[in-house]
Amino acid sequence: MPQKKIEIDDTDLNILAELEKDARKTYQEIGMTVGMTRPAVRERILRMEDAGIIDGYHASINGSAIGKVLHVMVSFKFNSDLEYHEKPNDILIPILNKSPDVKRYWDIYGDLDFLIEAEFYSKNDLDAFVEELRNLGFVRTHIIITYEELKH
Repeated sequence: MPQKKIEIDDTDLNILAELEKDARKTYQEIGMTVGMTRPAVRERILRMEDAGIIDGYHASINGSAIGKVLHVMVSFKFNSDLEYHEKPNDILIPILNKSPDVKRYWDIYGDLDFLIEAEFYSKNDLDAFVEELRNLGFVRTHIIITYEELKH
């Protein structure tokens, strides 16, 4: 579906910032923050949705609250000596999409091919995921510890 090209101003950017903080805020709450009426905020949000600037609303899940104890970033590079019968991304992306532990991933340029963010319930789950990736290439895992986790 073709999307309309629109220009956004500082007020639109402020509305977007409020939605990024909490997408469940009401038009009224956003309006109070950005100095607009509820109908004016609604109209701007609908216009930005139609233009594809706002492409969805998502829940952010706290993995540790559901027992996922390892938050990791995984750097990945395809083996150059593997013979692929299809494009390498056509092999890796389905693996990433089927894993309930992968939060998001990026196809990147430079020394590496992918950066993967994931959360796991155990070291064994992480090991199984990494082993699957090692069949395709080089893997480096980085465990993430956030400042909030350090406070507890």
